[in-house]
Amino acid sequence: MSFNPKLLITGANGFIGGALVARLFAGGEVKEAIFLIRAPNPQEGLARLANTLRNHGISEEQLLQLRLEQILCGDLNVVNRWIKDPRLTSVENVVSSAAIASFGNHPSIWPTNVDGVLNMAHGLSHICKLKRFLHIGTAMACGANSPNPIPEGYDGGIQTQHFLEYTHSKYEAEHRLKKELPNLPLVIARPSIVVGHTKLGCKASGSIFWVFRMALALKAFPCALDQRIDVIPVDYCADALYLLLTKPKLKYDSYHISAGEKYSSSFAEIDESIAKATGKSRMKDYQQKSYEQIIQMRDQFKTLLGECNRRIVAKAIKTYGSFSSLGLTFDHSRLIEEGMREPTPLASYAGLCELTSQGILISEQMKFDYK
Repeated sequence: MSFNPKLLITGANGFIGGALVARLFAGGEVKEAIFLIRAPNPQEGLARLANTLRNHGISEEQLLQLRLEQILCGDLNVVNRWIKDPRLTSVENVVSSAAIASFGNHPSIWPTNVDGVLNMAHGLSHICKLKRFLHIGTAMACGANSPNPIPEGYDGGIQTQHFLEYTHSKYEAEHRLKKELPNLPLVIARPSIVVGHTKLGCKASGSIFWVFRMALALKAFPCALDQRIDVIPVDYCADALYLLLTKPKLKYDSYHISAGEKYSSSFAEIDESIAKATGKSRMKDYQQKSYEQIIQMRDQFKTLLGECNRRIVAKAIKTYGSFSSLGLTFDHSRLIEEGMREPTPLASYAGLCELTSQGILISEQMKFDYK
């Protein structure tokens, strides 16, 4: 019996993609999906996907629902090698989640995040009758010179001051998809900062949580303790993506998945949550310091942060320090209008993130973001 998948998911082994696949188990759609996995053969691809899903809380019994025929071996750098696979002709919906989400200058950022996504979209548009192409971008594509709060669908155009090569590439992919494929049923989801899981903490990924650990360990960062930061848990992000994927009709073509002004958390609230969970005292003697002032502490980095690469730590502080000091929040009224619930603030589960990070070096968690 031939397999006729209705849904193609790229990036299922990533943090957000894995959380979305875990959500598909609850809805039953996982059996209709085909997954693009970077692997030499379907057996290894299935093993990699299963391992990711275990970290997202999927049981061994649930994993038995997955089949080898659901694995499409390949990646966005070699679209021509897999785009003519006959299983893809029945696909109706696409989740474009695969990306090089590195905050360094990874050489594959543009070939993957822009060229690869475009090559895939062009190829699928010729062989499929697509109903929805859900592209996962980033709210940070707004740029450093955006209004605050940032409205959904905001586009700063050529004046956009991009934070990183990663955020620039995500912005470029959105623009080229719209320009080159005007008939593509494109829906853009722009998550804000995704940190941890409300029930699993950092078990699935320590991505970006290390920033808060670093600030608390240094007792210094470029933002004030009362500065709020727009963060969402990955399970909330997955629920929102599931809504945007499965709702028959959507009112808009671009959405933020964000905490917004009301549900953003301050560094002080995050510190309080961590202290309560660990039984430790709240941080004392915190100082708001500029990047230049913190770099003067570099001889203390290993003492305060554990074994680490001082150059990468400095780069991380510059990137996240400058962003956190802006205090950007992202409006999510469109998403709420579609029926999504309000998000869970980081301060309510930051303690769990800390507990599931204990015994892990900050430098180890940084590897999620500095590939």
